[in-house]
Amino acid sequence: MSERPLFNDHMSEEDFQKFYWYKRELEIICRRYGLPSFGTKAELSEYIREFLRGIPVKNIKQIRVNRRSTSKKLLAEEIRLDTKLLNSGFSLNNEARKFFADYFGVKKFTFRKSMGIKMREIEKNQDNGATVADLIKLLSSDNKITDENSEEKTYQWNNFVKDFYKDKSSANYQYPIKVAAILWKIVRDSKGDKTYSHKLVTDNAQVLKKYNKVNYNLNTLI
Repeated sequence: MSERPLFNDHMSEEDFQKFYWYKRELEIICRRYGLPSFGTKAELSEYIREFLRGIPVKNIKQIRVNRRSTSKKLLAEEIRLDTKLLNSGFSLNNEARKFFADYFGVKKFTFRKSMGIKMREIEKNQDNGATVADLIKLLSSDNKITDENSEEKTYQWNNFVKDFYKDKSSANYQYPIKVAAILWKIVRDSKGDKTYSHKLVTDNAQVLKKYNKVNYNLNTLI
C-alpha cells in the first residue's frame, strides 16, 4: 500500500478518499483552509471533498449555515412522517434515533450511512420538500432495519426481510419495511421459527390493512 501523502490543496478528491484520516486531522485541515471545522467525521470529509472539487469556500460554509438555521431541536414525540428535514429542528440525533426505533419496533436503532448521504444531498440542494417519510423510503430500499441485540438476531431479521421482499404481496404496501417490522415483531415474540411465510400476511391482514397503498393515509402512521 502506498504511503499516505501530506494533505495539500492540489490533491485530487480521488487521492484524498484513498487514505484513512482521523477526525482530528480533518478538523486541522478544515481550519487551515477556512472550511467549517465542526460536525461529524463524515461531514468534515464532505467539506474537504467539495473543496478539492473546486467549490468556493463561502458556498461550502453556507451548507452548514442553512442546515442550522433553526435553533429548535425536535423531541422524538414531536417527529412525524411529514416533518421537514430542513429548518424544522430535525437532525440525526438521539431523539431521531428514538423515533426510528419506535417506528420500526426495535429496541436499538443505528443510523445508516445512506441516511447521512441523503441528508447531505438534501442540505446541498436545499430540498425543502423532503420529509422524514423520504428517509423511511430510503431505509425500505436498504432492507437493513435491525434490532441489534446479537449477531444471531441480526442474521434472522435480515433473512426475514429478504424473504418478505421476495413475496409479491410486499409490493402492495406503501412502506413495506414497516410491514416487515410488524410481522417480524410477531414472529420474534412467538415460540415458532423466526422465519417469514406468506401465511403471516394473510393471518394479520386486518392489522396490515391500513398500510395498503390503496388505503394508506399518512396520518394513521403518525
